[in-house]
Amino acid sequence: MLCNKSKSETKYWLNELNTHLRAYYKFFRFGLIWEKDKTATLIISVDGKVGHFKKADDLIAYAPVIPGWTFFALDQPRPIDLCIENLIKKTGVDPQEFKFSISANSPLGCWLTIYHPMITPDNYHEVFKLAYGAVYNILGERSFGLNVGKLQVTNLSYANDDELKDIEELPACIDSQASGVMVNEDGNLVCIY
Repeated sequence: MLCNKSKSETKYWLNELNTHLRAYYKFFRFGLIWEKDKTATLIISVDGKVGHFKKADDLIAYAPVIPGWTFFALDQPRPIDLCIENLIKKTGVDPQEFKFSISANSPLGCWLTIYHPMITPDNYHEVFKLAYGAVYNILGERSFGLNVGKLQVTNLSYANDDELKDIEELPACIDSQASGVMVNEDGNLVCIY
């Protein structure tokens, strides 16, 4: 197992995995999660590019069963701040303070606006990257790729308070946009149109 290898051996084998994945399909990237004495996880991702989802799904569908390993196609939903800590430090913006609104829903996905009071013209691009990463994290790659058509960020002062929601409500809101029915608090299907 990789956790029992030296740093140079680990680097070598991770480079080999990357080389083989990219030889199979140039848009693949991977993530590995392993802890000592637990099942290891290999995630095949295409960075949210919907046109390549089928390739990732197919590869995982044909993966052999290997004891001690779990395989996933596409990044699963995860903590909002995972892998974006540098952007959080650089901007001083906590992604858990984001608010959002959905201004349109089309066959190409919803138009999502992310709001925060510290967005300025000077930090717009960095906060955009932060918001992109945060939304990707909490939705997961499949939902992000299929349901978010356009993402923009703006200062909270431009928001219509009636349409604002806290960022942690985004997955449920996206799910309700994607379906004509949803499950209510009693566990019953309810038509939302």
